[in-house]
Amino acid sequence: MFEVMSSPAQVVRGARLPALPAPLAMIAGSLSVQLGGALAVHAFSRATPLGVTFLRSVFGAAILILVVRSLPRTRAAWLTLLPAGVVMACMNASFYEAISRLPLGAAVTIEFWGPITVAVVTSHRRTDLIWVALAVAGVVLLGEGFAQAQLAGLLFIIAAGGFWALYIVLGRRLAHATVGAAGLAPACAVSALLLAGPGLASARGSLFDPTVIALCALLGLAGTAIPYAIEMYAMRRVPARTFSVLLSMHPAVAALVGAAVLSQGLGLRDVVAIAFVVAASTGALAAAARVRATAQ
Repeated sequence: MFEVMSSPAQVVRGARLPALPAPLAMIAGSLSVQLGGALAVHAFSRATPLGVTFLRSVFGAAILILVVRSLPRTRAAWLTLLPAGVVMACMNASFYEAISRLPLGAAVTIEFWGPITVAVVTSHRRTDLIWVALAVAGVVLLGEGFAQAQLAGLLFIIAAGGFWALYIVLGRRLAHATVGAAGLAPACAVSALLLAGPGLASARGSLFDPTVIALCALLGLAGTAIPYAIEMYAMRRVPARTFSVLLSMHPAVAALVGAAVLSQGLGLRDVVAIAFVVAASTGALAAAARVRATAQ
């Protein structure tokens, strides 16, 4: 049976009042992240991607700090959350730079090389080479279309995928080293501090635009506080295989949001490529989950 997910405020405080089944909450979290990406694209018309990343991090950290109102108490937790904050800053900055140049669905699909790599490395199964080949085929199908026209965007999203892989490793450690989202709030604060210099330097006065402030406040909630809190909860409570399969929804959800909200149409090659990556992600991550379950 799946455990139930509490509301976002209850999640980060560690409460367990029933409200929403955990798998449904993860689906909501995925939708929240991708809608946040769409909001960010709208904000880029008024401020730079680095500026938006910084202001989003500030609002996200502020929301979590106000809700959590507690800090980790162990040295191990702090030794994990500090590098996690650095990785979050690099991951979000790279991702926003990428989606300012690439369609949202294509970007998230290419970025997924990171989670797939983590799954394969932790699995050590020869059959995972099948999933690697399928994922590479999907990424190459998408990447070919952007290699010349948007090389910078392609490099940024590849970097974001690497940082996503590191975040998965550090995030799981942080989830088990803290209660609720006690480690998430200071990690987000570290991320915001690191982004302050480049964000303010690139955006300058545009960050005082009321529209930018409003969009970034929504991003802090939809793109940071809610999905990160849900992921922290899920990393502890949702069965590993279920978490893996639901995580694989991100490319498909991103493509749908990009088409519906940003009018980023999908060609047949794009649809096939995304399907390849979703299938590869589901297979690789579920196989890794089975290996971990057997070893326990």
